[in-house]
Amino acid sequence: MSSNVSPRKPKSVNVVNTAEQAQQKFQIEHWRRELVSKVNVYDGNLDDFLDLFVPSNTPCPLDAPDARIAEDFRPLKGHEVEHYDPLISIFNRIVAAFPEDKRLSFCNTHSQTLSFPFTGFAEHHHKARPDISVSFPGDDISERTKSPNWSRFAMVMEAKSTAAEDAFDVRAGLDRTNAIVQLAINARSLMFAHGLLAAYTIGIYGEMIRIARFDHSSVVASASFSIKSQEGLQIIQEFFWRFVHPWKPSLGAVVGCDDTLRKMNTSDEAWLKKKLGAEANSLLAGVNLREGRVVDVWNDDQPEGSAPTKYLLFKLLEVNARLFSRSTMVWMGVEYNEDDDTDTELELRIIKEAWRQIIRIPESKFYNRLHQTIPEEEWTGLPRLVGGGDLGVREVKEWEKTSNAAESSRTLRSHTANKRFQTPPRPMHQTFSWRLAVGDDALAYERSHMRIVVDTVGRPLSRFKNTRELVAAMRDAIKGHRLAMERGGILHRDVSSGNILIVDRPPPTHQCAGILHDLDYSSMTLDPPPTNASDGQQSDAALPALCPLEHEKQVKDAEKRKERTGTYYFIALELIDPEVKCLVHNAGHDLESFFWVLLWIVLRHTVHNHASGLNACDATFPFGSDTLAAGMKSSWLRRSNPLLIANNPPLTDLLDDFKDIVDDATKQPPRKPNRPSSRVPITYDRVLKLFDDALNRTDWPEDDAAIPYTPLKTRTISVYAPGPLQIGSKKSVKKRQREEDGLESDYSDLESTPVESRAASVSSKRPRRGVASAPPNIAITVPSWGSGATSTTRVESGTTQGPGGKASGSRKTKGSKGSSCKAPGPGA
Repeated sequence: MSSNVSPRKPKSVNVVNTAEQAQQKFQIEHWRRELVSKVNVYDGNLDDFLDLFVPSNTPCPLDAPDARIAEDFRPLKGHEVEHYDPLISIFNRIVAAFPEDKRLSFCNTHSQTLSFPFTGFAEHHHKARPDISVSFPGDDISERTKSPNWSRFAMVMEAKSTAAEDAFDVRAGLDRTNAIVQLAINARSLMFAHGLLAAYTIGIYGEMIRIARFDHSSVVASASFSIKSQEGLQIIQEFFWRFVHPWKPSLGAVVGCDDTLRKMNTSDEAWLKKKLGAEANSLLAGVNLREGRVVDVWNDDQPEGSAPTKYLLFKLLEVNARLFSRSTMVWMGVEYNEDDDTDTELELRIIKEAWRQIIRIPESKFYNRLHQTIPEEEWTGLPRLVGGGDLGVREVKEWEKTSNAAESSRTLRSHTANKRFQTPPRPMHQTFSWRLAVGDDALAYERSHMRIVVDTVGRPLSRFKNTRELVAAMRDAIKGHRLAMERGGILHRDVSSGNILIVDRPPPTHQCAGILHDLDYSSMTLDPPPTNASDGQQSDAALPALCPLEHEKQVKDAEKRKERTGTYYFIALELIDPEVKCLVHNAGHDLESFFWVLLWIVLRHTVHNHASGLNACDATFPFGSDTLAAGMKSSWLRRSNPLLIANNPPLTDLLDDFKDIVDDATKQPPRKPNRPSSRVPITYDRVLKLFDDALNRTDWPEDDAAIPYTPLKTRTISVYAPGPLQIGSKKSVKKRQREEDGLESDYSDLESTPVESRAASVSSKRPRRGVASAPPNIAITVPSWGSGATSTTRVESGTTQGPGGKASGSRKTKGSKGSSCKAPGPGA
């Protein structure tokens, strides 16, 4: 089975790989290019903007603010910081008459740094310094705190000195999107911190103001208005009033809250720890339970009016922090019944939240197909759906049943004053921003909120306990991919390091070492394939009919409007090479992606002889340029010498043989003698045989857990080599000054750290099968798991040097003879 290739769109970076990507300039550029096609300025009047995008059915009873409260505000070019406190004074006077429990407060936070809201992922994402932060209603944040975080902030404001710096001026194009990037990064952090369905920001440009509403499909900004006018002050008052008075009290404290979610409290934490019992310490190690949440889960076929199942999500496993995307979050959690105080053992579950593009097939439909077509005794390498579905579709159905909703849905932008506080607002679990701002023709760009629960809990490939476990997990994930293809007619289309998990507790019904999950980008045949389906290789002329996209009849050229936001680094060579006009994505491309995933993990988390050392992954997987990315992949496939993994002949041989299979399947000329001169398709049988043969070997290392991939800011790398090998010189990098845009790189410390040479010439002669070859001595400074501390390990024959230079015993290898290369493990 094959499916059309989705167009790639520019995206901000979710997985930081290189020093360049870690720096602000690189990230800002990709945010800018992503934002430029996602910004809409509403062309209606300000009252209509508030009615459509800040819905409330509670009219503001207060008198309009006195225009004199802003008469002394005179913004001056070059004095931006001096404007923050006068602006706060104006806003405080606007909300002074609000009821105490609804009153907002404001804080000057321009000099305080806020990290990404989830501590386990903070180092990979921008820090922010919003100019002015706004509280939740009833909370007083007027006094600065030493260590602020997003938990007390409901909104942010960014101020510029002049109207000429208006970020939403459509005539400026990319030139001024830096200012929108600031708002977008702040909105992203607010949405993730609180589980918001939409976030609001205010941009202040001289004395002109815009209100902006962000969701996962786009940002919609109001027309600009003056803070010094009576009308402008009244608009701000009306906006603040609506913001703290959602349509229904059950919708949360402010407009944009998710009424199916709440944060964990101390009672929830106590219940969880009691129920986990002896496992609490291991499962909750390093977990900040204040980041956890309690959610409601409905099944797609659940009767209307029935109660949801509650789940307690306590450990975030993966997050896609891009704003205008699926924004996938993968949690470990348990079904939650706060009245259950028995000793019944909890079943751990994976709960996934994502925002699917509305024209894509819901993930639950793929799981339903798998359940219908894969016999119980064959099931492996795939999780099972426990429950959940599309919250957006459910909410839209309920909304359409309300009075006047059907008429409103046909003319989304229609509005009359007498309906202002009567017509129920559009759903928020499904975005309507494009349709409200642009029209119904933009339906394809909307997104819908999914929440599903699967039965198999795992950990990322990057946390393997030994390399044999890594290979076993990937082998079973490939088996799962094959089952989905040949039994279910489902092509995954997004094989990545984040979508393969190592299974610690396989369900009793289907034992496996690893699973392939996340079917968001999959395609599916209209009917299941016959039981004698081929090895995933079908000619384009015999392509089976595919299930149509959602809303295909309503969306012109729906196939071309699918957004491709998959993991860039693992895309098959043929699909990423701009010189190859490949229009069909097939199973072979996914099998090739498994190779790039394995290579990625090996380069990041093992000791090997790549000339770039710890920078090997950076060099092999560039981001942003299809030509460069394709060139690097082609170059790797043309390598005549294998990458040597220290003390690990089985993995060395597997990686090299897998490379040969991928090379045979691409358009590269043969580079080794006795290799086929014509293209040989990559098949499940060939790949699985490689993995099975490798796993059957007896010379796997016993103790070679993943080396943590160190963020660039903490790396200190020295390479030592005996004999004539030349060592590179130290380089001093000029310390970058913090820029005046409210943002700083997560890796700014890197620039004050001397960088030693990261290259060492290592013998590339292929080792005899079953015999490990020893690279020269390499000293690597890495952080220990779960801490910021670092330790130095010298990789050499015979000893492993631990913290403080103390030598420890060498690692043993099963069945290996001859020389050996000792490898450091976590925390070594």
